[in-house]
Amino acid sequence: MTDIYADLHMHTVFSDGVLSPADLLNKAGLTGLKAIAITDHDTMMAHRELQNTPVASHVTVIPGIEISCYENGTEVHCLGYYMDATNPDVLEYEHKSRLDREHRAREMVRKLNVAGIRITFDEVLDVAGKAPVTRPHIAAVLVAKRYATSHKHAFDKWLSRGRCAYTPRERFTVRDAVNLTHAAGGVLVVAHPGRTYQDPRLFLSLLSMGIDGIEVYHPSHWTHTTEYYRILAQQHELIVTGGSDYHGTRDHDDATIGTYGVSEEQVNIMHVRSLQRKIHPPGRVNDGISRNP
Repeated sequence: MTDIYADLHMHTVFSDGVLSPADLLNKAGLTGLKAIAITDHDTMMAHRELQNTPVASHVTVIPGIEISCYENGTEVHCLGYYMDATNPDVLEYEHKSRLDREHRAREMVRKLNVAGIRITFDEVLDVAGKAPVTRPHIAAVLVAKRYATSHKHAFDKWLSRGRCAYTPRERFTVRDAVNLTHAAGGVLVVAHPGRTYQDPRLFLSLLSMGIDGIEVYHPSHWTHTTEYYRILAQQHELIVTGGSDYHGTRDHDDATIGTYGVSEEQVNIMHVRSLQRKIHPPGRVNDGISRNP
């Protein structure tokens, strides 16, 4: 991928990243990026902060969010772009998601305690700070207290599906994410499908759910994976996006920022699609939150 104008997948301290929105903007500017999308997990708090406290920067910020979904037993992440961060549906989703994450984290800490791991929920909250509580915050406490040697070790031993502390969340389906994003005037893109689906054919079931695009360019995608999803997007007239998935916590983060993204033309295509949606809002695809194992 050449001529990278925008990185459309980045995280801040408002989810599981390490940089504030202002610091992320500064870092992006140093890499030569002209635009970024902040896509924190299940929250647009970073965008409301930037609205209330603007940052002087030549880097344009595109409103975004990464929505946690489940589909047929598979965890699927979806990226919403150009949504209104103050939309009542978005605020309600964020509130419910935050409460659900806190309930889940408390239960995971309880299970860890039963297993002899002496950590507290308050310690997890201290790590999370302003952000909704996520499993990486629990992993950070486990590493700090020497119960794990790394985040990956913490997940592999305690926190991943099938491990003793794992607890499911109440999650949206992809159709729910489509409805939320469209109601807020945005477009919905499936994140890093090459990482989610070992068999790309399983992704095809999502094409009928109202998605607007595919994150084609991502650090987890091999060259042949990128090409497969680029052609698929072209065949189905879907938006092509890409980004570094920057968190600031992983060894490769600094190397990938500014090297994964899309051109200005692709950003404009996505923006036009969102404007069309605001003028002609679509009907709902499906309703309700689904409980998945």
